[in-house]
Amino acid sequence: MTERLTLMAVHAHPDDECMSTGGVLLRYAREGLHTVLVTATRGEEGEVVDPQMDPEDVKPKLGEVRVAELAQACAHLEVGELHVLGYRDSGMVGWEANKHPDCLAQADLSEATGR
Repeated sequence: MTERLTLMAVHAHPDDECMSTGGVLLRYAREGLHTVLVTATRGEEGEVVDPQMDPEDVKPKLGEVRVAELAQACAHLEVGELHVLGYRDSGMVGWEANKHPDCLAQADLSEATGR
């Protein structure tokens, strides 16, 4: 009996998979490996770059929008499993968002790795 290999990519934000490991995930999914994507945050601190979206309307629910986009990206990349750890986005180093108690930057390492 042959065990099926698994490839897991771990990223901080939704869209990181498209900008870095998307091609790798798709290639190995098509070669028969089980692919898993773990994303630590929902991407609330990201930018609204879609000209069809009103930033004032979208920004309060950007985490939901980014997770929905992530699910669509995973379908295109043929990712077998998606896990969003649910931390709030910390933003960039030095941002006020780094201080939010639910953000990834404030997470206890043992708790985070247990998710």
